[in-house]
Amino acid sequence: MKYALLLLAFITQWAWACEVHLPYQLLVFNDDKSGQEIYQAKNCDLSALDTLHQVVTSLEGRVASFQLKEMMNSRGHNIEIQPQSFFIQQFRSLIREQLALPTGVQVKASSPINMPGILALPAGDKIEISCSTCLFGYQQPLNVSILGFDGSRQSMRATADFKKLVKAYRLISALPSFSSINASDVLKEEYIESIPHTDLISDIETLAFYKTNKPLKAGEILKTSDLNAVNLVKAGLKTEVVLENQMIRIKTQGISRSNGTIGELVEVYHPQKNKKYQGRVVDINKVLVEL
Repeated sequence: MKYALLLLAFITQWAWACEVHLPYQLLVFNDDKSGQEIYQAKNCDLSALDTLHQVVTSLEGRVASFQLKEMMNSRGHNIEIQPQSFFIQQFRSLIREQLALPTGVQVKASSPINMPGILALPAGDKIEISCSTCLFGYQQPLNVSILGFDGSRQSMRATADFKKLVKAYRLISALPSFSSINASDVLKEEYIESIPHTDLISDIETLAFYKTNKPLKAGEILKTSDLNAVNLVKAGLKTEVVLENQMIRIKTQGISRSNGTIGELVEVYHPQKNKKYQGRVVDINKVLVEL
C-alpha cells in the first residue's frame, strides 16, 4: 500500500510538472515581459514563467536545455525544457558587431518598435542591422531585416540608446579642502559614461598646479569644478621668461606684474632692457612667450 501511494504521488507529480518548449532561435531586444507567449508552457505558474523570462533574456549563444533547467532549479523552479538546445541572440551584441561604432561609444539599451521584447525565429534565420542616420545618441532609429532560410525577408524597426565613454579619475581616498593631489596615491583611472555639461578631469599631468576647493569623498569622480588653480607666478617676483618660435628658443628673466595660474596670460617686465613681455604661465615662476 505504501509503495502504491508513492507511485501514485510520483505519477501525479509527473503529470502536473511544468513543461516548456522554447523556439530554436530567440532574438532578445530587452528584458521587457512582452513576448512571453513564445514560451509554449504546460502546467506552469506565472512565477515560473516570469523567472524563466528573466533567465532567458540574460543569456546569449547556444544554450543546452539541461543548463537552463539547472539555472531554474537553483531559483526554486523544476521545469522540463525542450528542445535539447536553442540559440539566443542579444540585439545589443548584434549592433556592436554590425555597426561601425565610434571609439568609446557603447550600446546602453535597445527596444523594438511595435514588437515584443523577445522574438521567436526559425532555426537558420539571419539578422541584419543598419542605421543610415545614427548620431549615436538616444532613441536612434535602426532598420532590422530578418533573412529567412527559405529566402524570405522580414523588415522591422527598432531604436537604440548609445552612451559615450570617456576617461575619468575616481578618488580612492577622501581629500580635505585646499589639498594638493598626488595622482598615483589617490586617483584611479576608469572609463565612465559622459556626463552632460560636466568637465571631467581626463589629464592628470597638470594636477600639480591645482588644489581642491572643497572636501571630496572617496569614490567621487574628480571634476574641474572641484579644483582651484594655484598661482604659479606671483606679482613682484622674479619670473623666468622663455621666448620661442619654430627657429629659436631664448631664456631671460623679468618681474611679473600680476599673479597667474596655469594657462593664464601675464605681463612680465624686464627692468634692464626696459621691455615688457606678454606670456602664458606654463610652470612655477615660468612664462612662455610665443614669437
